Amino acid sequence: MGMNQEKRQLTEAQKLRLVSGHDFWQSESIADVGIPAIRMSDGPHGLRYQATESDHLGINESVEATAFPTASASANSWDLGLLRRMGEAIGREARSLGVDVVLGPGVNIKRNPLGGRNFEYFSEDPQLAGQLAAAWISGLQSTGTGASLKHFAGNNQETDRLLSDSLIDQTALHELYLEAFRIAVMTAEPKTVMNAYNKVNGTYMSENTYLQTTVLRDQWGFQGAIVTDWGALNNPVESVNAGTDLEMPGNQHFFMGNLKKGLASGALKPAALDRAADKVTAIATTQRPKGISNREKLLSSHADLSQKIEEESAVLMINRDHVLPLDQHQDVLLVGEMARHTRFQGAGSSHINAPEVVSIEKGLRRAGATVDYVAGYSLTGKGDANLVAEAAQAAQKASQVVVVVGLPNEAESEGFDRQHMRLPDNQNEVVSALTAVNQNVVVLLVAGAPVELPWRSEVAGLMALYLGGERVGAAAANLLLGEISPSGHLAESYPVSYADVPSSALYGQNPRSVPYAESLYVGYRYYDKANLAVAFPFGYGLSYTTFNYGEPQLNRHVLGADEAGLTLTLTVENTGNVAGATVLQLYVSATDQDQLIPEKALQGFRKVWLDPGERQTVKLPIEKHAFERWQDDRQAWQVAPGGYQIFLGTSSRNKIATFDVQVAGSPLEKVSIPAWYRQPNGQPTVGDFESLSGLKPAPLPELQAGQLTQMNTPRELSRFSTIVKKVTEMILSQMQSQAGNQPGSPEAAFLETIVLDTPLIRLAQQSSGSLKKWQVTSLVWLANHSLQRH
Repeated sequence: MGMNQEKRQLTEAQKLRLVSGHDFWQSESIADVGIPAIRMSDGPHGLRYQATESDHLGINESVEATAFPTASASANSWDLGLLRRMGEAIGREARSLGVDVVLGPGVNIKRNPLGGRNFEYFSEDPQLAGQLAAAWISGLQSTGTGASLKHFAGNNQETDRLLSDSLIDQTALHELYLEAFRIAVMTAEPKTVMNAYNKVNGTYMSENTYLQTTVLRDQWGFQGAIVTDWGALNNPVESVNAGTDLEMPGNQHFFMGNLKKGLASGALKPAALDRAADKVTAIATTQRPKGISNREKLLSSHADLSQKIEEESAVLMINRDHVLPLDQHQDVLLVGEMARHTRFQGAGSSHINAPEVVSIEKGLRRAGATVDYVAGYSLTGKGDANLVAEAAQAAQKASQVVVVVGLPNEAESEGFDRQHMRLPDNQNEVVSALTAVNQNVVVLLVAGAPVELPWRSEVAGLMALYLGGERVGAAAANLLLGEISPSGHLAESYPVSYADVPSSALYGQNPRSVPYAESLYVGYRYYDKANLAVAFPFGYGLSYTTFNYGEPQLNRHVLGADEAGLTLTLTVENTGNVAGATVLQLYVSATDQDQLIPEKALQGFRKVWLDPGERQTVKLPIEKHAFERWQDDRQAWQVAPGGYQIFLGTSSRNKIATFDVQVAGSPLEKVSIPAWYRQPNGQPTVGDFESLSGLKPAPLPELQAGQLTQMNTPRELSRFSTIVKKVTEMILSQMQSQAGNQPGSPEAAFLETIVLDTPLIRLAQQSSGSLKKWQVTSLVWLANHSLQRH
């Protein structure tokens, strides 16, 4: 921290200026007292630095930067060291451009596979997500760059994200949805935390005193600044009182008048304003090292790191009869337009301008493979019958067939959720056509989230690349050709079909009031307790080598009240012919399952790399927190005494060894809960959830003229006023033109959805002054008083 606020003797006006940003990416500077601006830029899998036109949607051009694998990919590495190195690299690139804070990482739990922004998040499991985030933050902040842990909290959908209310029972809230944040905050101490757009249990996050002050600051000891997501401020006075320190983006101090009036009336607490100004000042005055000036050299070395991360994150899911690695002396039939135009990232604020992108086709050719390419399908869906026939004919004569399939660009983006869990029909058709004529078909899957795999029993090989960064093709080539053994393990479950997902019946049905009816039964926490078949379980991954696990030893089988935890020790040996890695996973399971508790929960992990014949002794700690439950009446974690099992495995369903443990402590009061939560199976009802939580979802609001507000969206307001509709069309047209979007393109569709479904006041907050408060008021008045109805 630099000079403290007391030495500066800030005036009331200066404090008010500090708590609201200066422009789209910077906080205010106050030169008179030596407070510089804080320069922020988007992350988290690369730096999206905008030197000119600014936005938070990935629309305008940004400076070239390394595009690392997205979080949904890098999480499959289960490698804390690699994530730390990624953070360091992004931090170095940030410092080379004078960026002080990078907006990342994102640790929101993947509640449902259709979440449009799931590619930006690590896992369905908070232990894995929290530990990976902590490693990334530690690496980034070692360079002098601050992190912004996001999106706090309960932000698990993109549809209506600025208006949605996440209704979460207290057990699930603390044990699942807050836990990754807790781990990251208490382990790595991020300089900032970004609050989310949504409400949690009826209160907007920027105004949520309980979560921002009681939990984040008082219970977890967070010392940094709380910054709004871009345009997430609602009531400026209540937000500062609740713990929010900095409103972003700056928009000519949009809410300054409200803050001044609040301070004059006593509604804005002077101590809260002092706190906010002090937190911003502390970050702004931090002395940071200068960055490397040779960015070309920097980006070149980071491209190599990006490739390494993808090589260790790709997950080998099927390898029948050792179809992989490919024979380097035989030709490869490469099928799929996505092999030539390979996706490597999602859309939105995390969109990186990469110096070079290596497609899968280019990667294989560069690696020396002899490649015969046929399209097989088109990304536009045109002429596919002929393309499928051509691919099938070529496959009849091929000894090695690799087909690349995946989600299209428009499927995964900030701002909206996927509508289903299927791949495009034309891609499924070509896979089935190929397997009908060739028994050695290998599928490469390019997608930031799970998809249904109707042909998984027909293919000989399947490898999930996820969204693998700018060198995805080079990494894929090395994996296919056996230059490196796959070592990724799934950071999320792959259900057989979307209907198996416990939130599927309610997800997206009422996006404004969202009951998290499944409680903490998300991902493997549900599938394992319900004993439901999955396509691929959490933690799963294959290798080109084999491992032997020696007899594990647990240091004690009784955990006393004064003991900190347990340690499991085992020896692992690579018994194959190539170097490879295994991921050891520790799960804790309570003997008493007749309660709201997962069948098992991940509590520790370690990735172990071994050369052929190499042996290594590994120690895995289990913290006492693994046996604690959240007690809401006490606002504290408490050890739940009784019998437990420690389960060592290489996935949530592959056991190596099991140990019985007895944990001492004061008994917890047993609470009566609905039957579904004691033994979940199928879909929970809203009635079940209301009985469990005491929370009641609100019906979708019925739009009526005279009751419209600034929180209504342009799409909604346009139904009541021709003028509002025409103004909206004009704004959208200008933005489309500025972004260079072609009519009907995925980018145009993305921007249209964002603009039409963002509350009008939020658009004004993000407009850099082009849409003013009086104009918002006027447009709402017109919609409320117009005689026109549409």
